Amino acid sequence: MRVLLLSSLWPPAVLGGAELHAAALADRLVEAGHEVGVVTYGSPGAHVIAEVPARPYPLEEFATQPASKRAVMHLRDVWNPATGRVLDDAIARFAPDVVHSHTVQGMSAVALARPGRRGVPHVHTLHDYWLLCQRTAMVQRDGTACDSPCRGCAAITAVRDRQVRGHAPDLLLAVSRAVAVEHERVPWAVGRTRVLHNPVEPAPEVRPARSSRGPGIAFGYLGQLAPHKGVATLLEAFRRAAIPDARLLLGGRGPLLDASAAAGGGVEALGWLDGPAKEQMLADVDCLVVPSEWRDPAPIVLNEAR
Repeated sequence: MRVLLLSSLWPPAVLGGAELHAAALADRLVEAGHEVGVVTYGSPGAHVIAEVPARPYPLEEFATQPASKRAVMHLRDVWNPATGRVLDDAIARFAPDVVHSHTVQGMSAVALARPGRRGVPHVHTLHDYWLLCQRTAMVQRDGTACDSPCRGCAAITAVRDRQVRGHAPDLLLAVSRAVAVEHERVPWAVGRTRVLHNPVEPAPEVRPARSSRGPGIAFGYLGQLAPHKGVATLLEAFRRAAIPDARLLLGGRGPLLDASAAAGGGVEALGWLDGPAKEQMLADVDCLVVPSEWRDPAPIVLNEAR
């Protein structure tokens, strides 16, 4: 089978678990004897056959851009005509039996409608709330979780609904029941959504050795260092707990990186971790903490810890 995967980011360009999930799926499909092609938003890498130009800047640089440039990116995410041209060419050249899209932020809803327009069977995995929220996380600007859709997001949802309706993916796979329920307000998603939990890799029989064992317990956090992830709450809770000889290892990057690095008192900000460095960090902690303060869909880091 020839499978065309769509993913905004692709390793080594990584912001979260969605692109890691898609890349792991690509590797497993190849191992099973299938042919895989990938279309990304300006992220070259293994299996990538085409890239939608990442303009005005790469998606992974969004958080560091001024408000004016972030607004430009939001507009491009509503309608990106380049996506249609790139996908038309990729589908014509690769001739996929099925298209499987993941996070398509930056490519706009054009990426969700184009396979249907070309008559290609299409599966889309719901990793977040991009169809419902311009920030993909259903949080306000300060990171506070939204109780109901704001006017801006409601308008964008309506635009995306019109773009996709009539050429919607044949099947939607939600990574959790909670994600599936949230998307029940998307008219074309009703009746075609199924829950498929993220896979859990078999645990090693022997846990890897710590690189350095201190006398106290070691807590760990892996993910974006942002308010909605609960990082500030975690830092405060660790400070107030005042556990003798305890350590808190933070792996990731984001707007709270400087605050994490300056916390002191047993807190170690390790920066972005991937591959062997991430595996070693997980081996070094006794307990992984996932203190999310948003509707976290299904953090892949939970399965990595398992």
